[in-house]
Amino acid sequence: MNKFELDKIMECFGYKKNDSYEVGKLSLYHDGKYFTIVTGQTPFELANIIYKKYDNNKYLIRVNGNHENYTPTGDVYTYHIDTIEGLVAFLIETKNYYSKAQTSSDELETILSMVYQKILENVNPQVGIYDWMLERNNRKEYFKTLLSSNTYLDFKLRKKIESFDKIVSPFCNEDFSIKDNNFAVCGYGYVEEDSWFTLTDKESGVKLLTIRKKDGFVLKLHIPSVKPYQINVYHYYDKDGEEITFEKYDETGLTTIEYNLTNKSFGEEYGEKHQATTEDKKFVVKSLEEYITLARNIVAKNIGGKSTKQSLVLMKKK
Repeated sequence: MNKFELDKIMECFGYKKNDSYEVGKLSLYHDGKYFTIVTGQTPFELANIIYKKYDNNKYLIRVNGNHENYTPTGDVYTYHIDTIEGLVAFLIETKNYYSKAQTSSDELETILSMVYQKILENVNPQVGIYDWMLERNNRKEYFKTLLSSNTYLDFKLRKKIESFDKIVSPFCNEDFSIKDNNFAVCGYGYVEEDSWFTLTDKESGVKLLTIRKKDGFVLKLHIPSVKPYQINVYHYYDKDGEEITFEKYDETGLTTIEYNLTNKSFGEEYGEKHQATTEDKKFVVKSLEEYITLARNIVAKNIGGKSTKQSLVLMKKK
């Protein structure tokens, strides 16, 4: 959790942006790295409710900054909370403990939906990477000519890359919304500036990452459980040009294959590169097809159309 996310959470609980927050007798502030610190006395009864209610401490609400599975043995005077979901759960349980109210099953999901909404409103995920790059004057000409492919294979590859981009950054498609809060959202920044956001499927752990930088972008698909390996696929643009990268983790370790579309080089990350052959390009197309299908089977069931629960309503691309 970053400070930007902390501020969005507190806004949903009625607080104005500040360096620190006073919640009853508790003080909350960000450590400057990746978690929120809560100081003040939390009664053992409340600490025990939080510990037992959230199985295996999946939201990383850490007692006294200890390991995430540390069991409270008395009143708690410090918490380190690593996740958006953890801080929202902590604040709900604290509020309801002192007001002697019961926490409803929908309360956590309702507030999380509000927090995710506020994060996405600021980063505006409907601004696609091509729109972003066409606004960068020193990169405009390259991105204007992306579809002027020389061969059918090059054209097919570009279309596969576009399909990959739409899976990883699905809000660039019209009328997309998160269904039933099956995705967690985190992010940072504003659409006019460098920014990033991640969508994580709560059931499968698939992550979709978009980063927009001053002179480039990164799109990343993380598939954690395709036995017997894990997969990361990147489409990015930086000072070395446009690139597709495949990372595969298995029992033998990490294998990384890179294809630079700008200078047409192909090969393993730390190996010798060569000019991409027809077979190399076919490998990239086939790999993209495989991973797009895997991701779509997971993403499509959780993103799309209208939902019976509250959906995220996003800013339209200007």
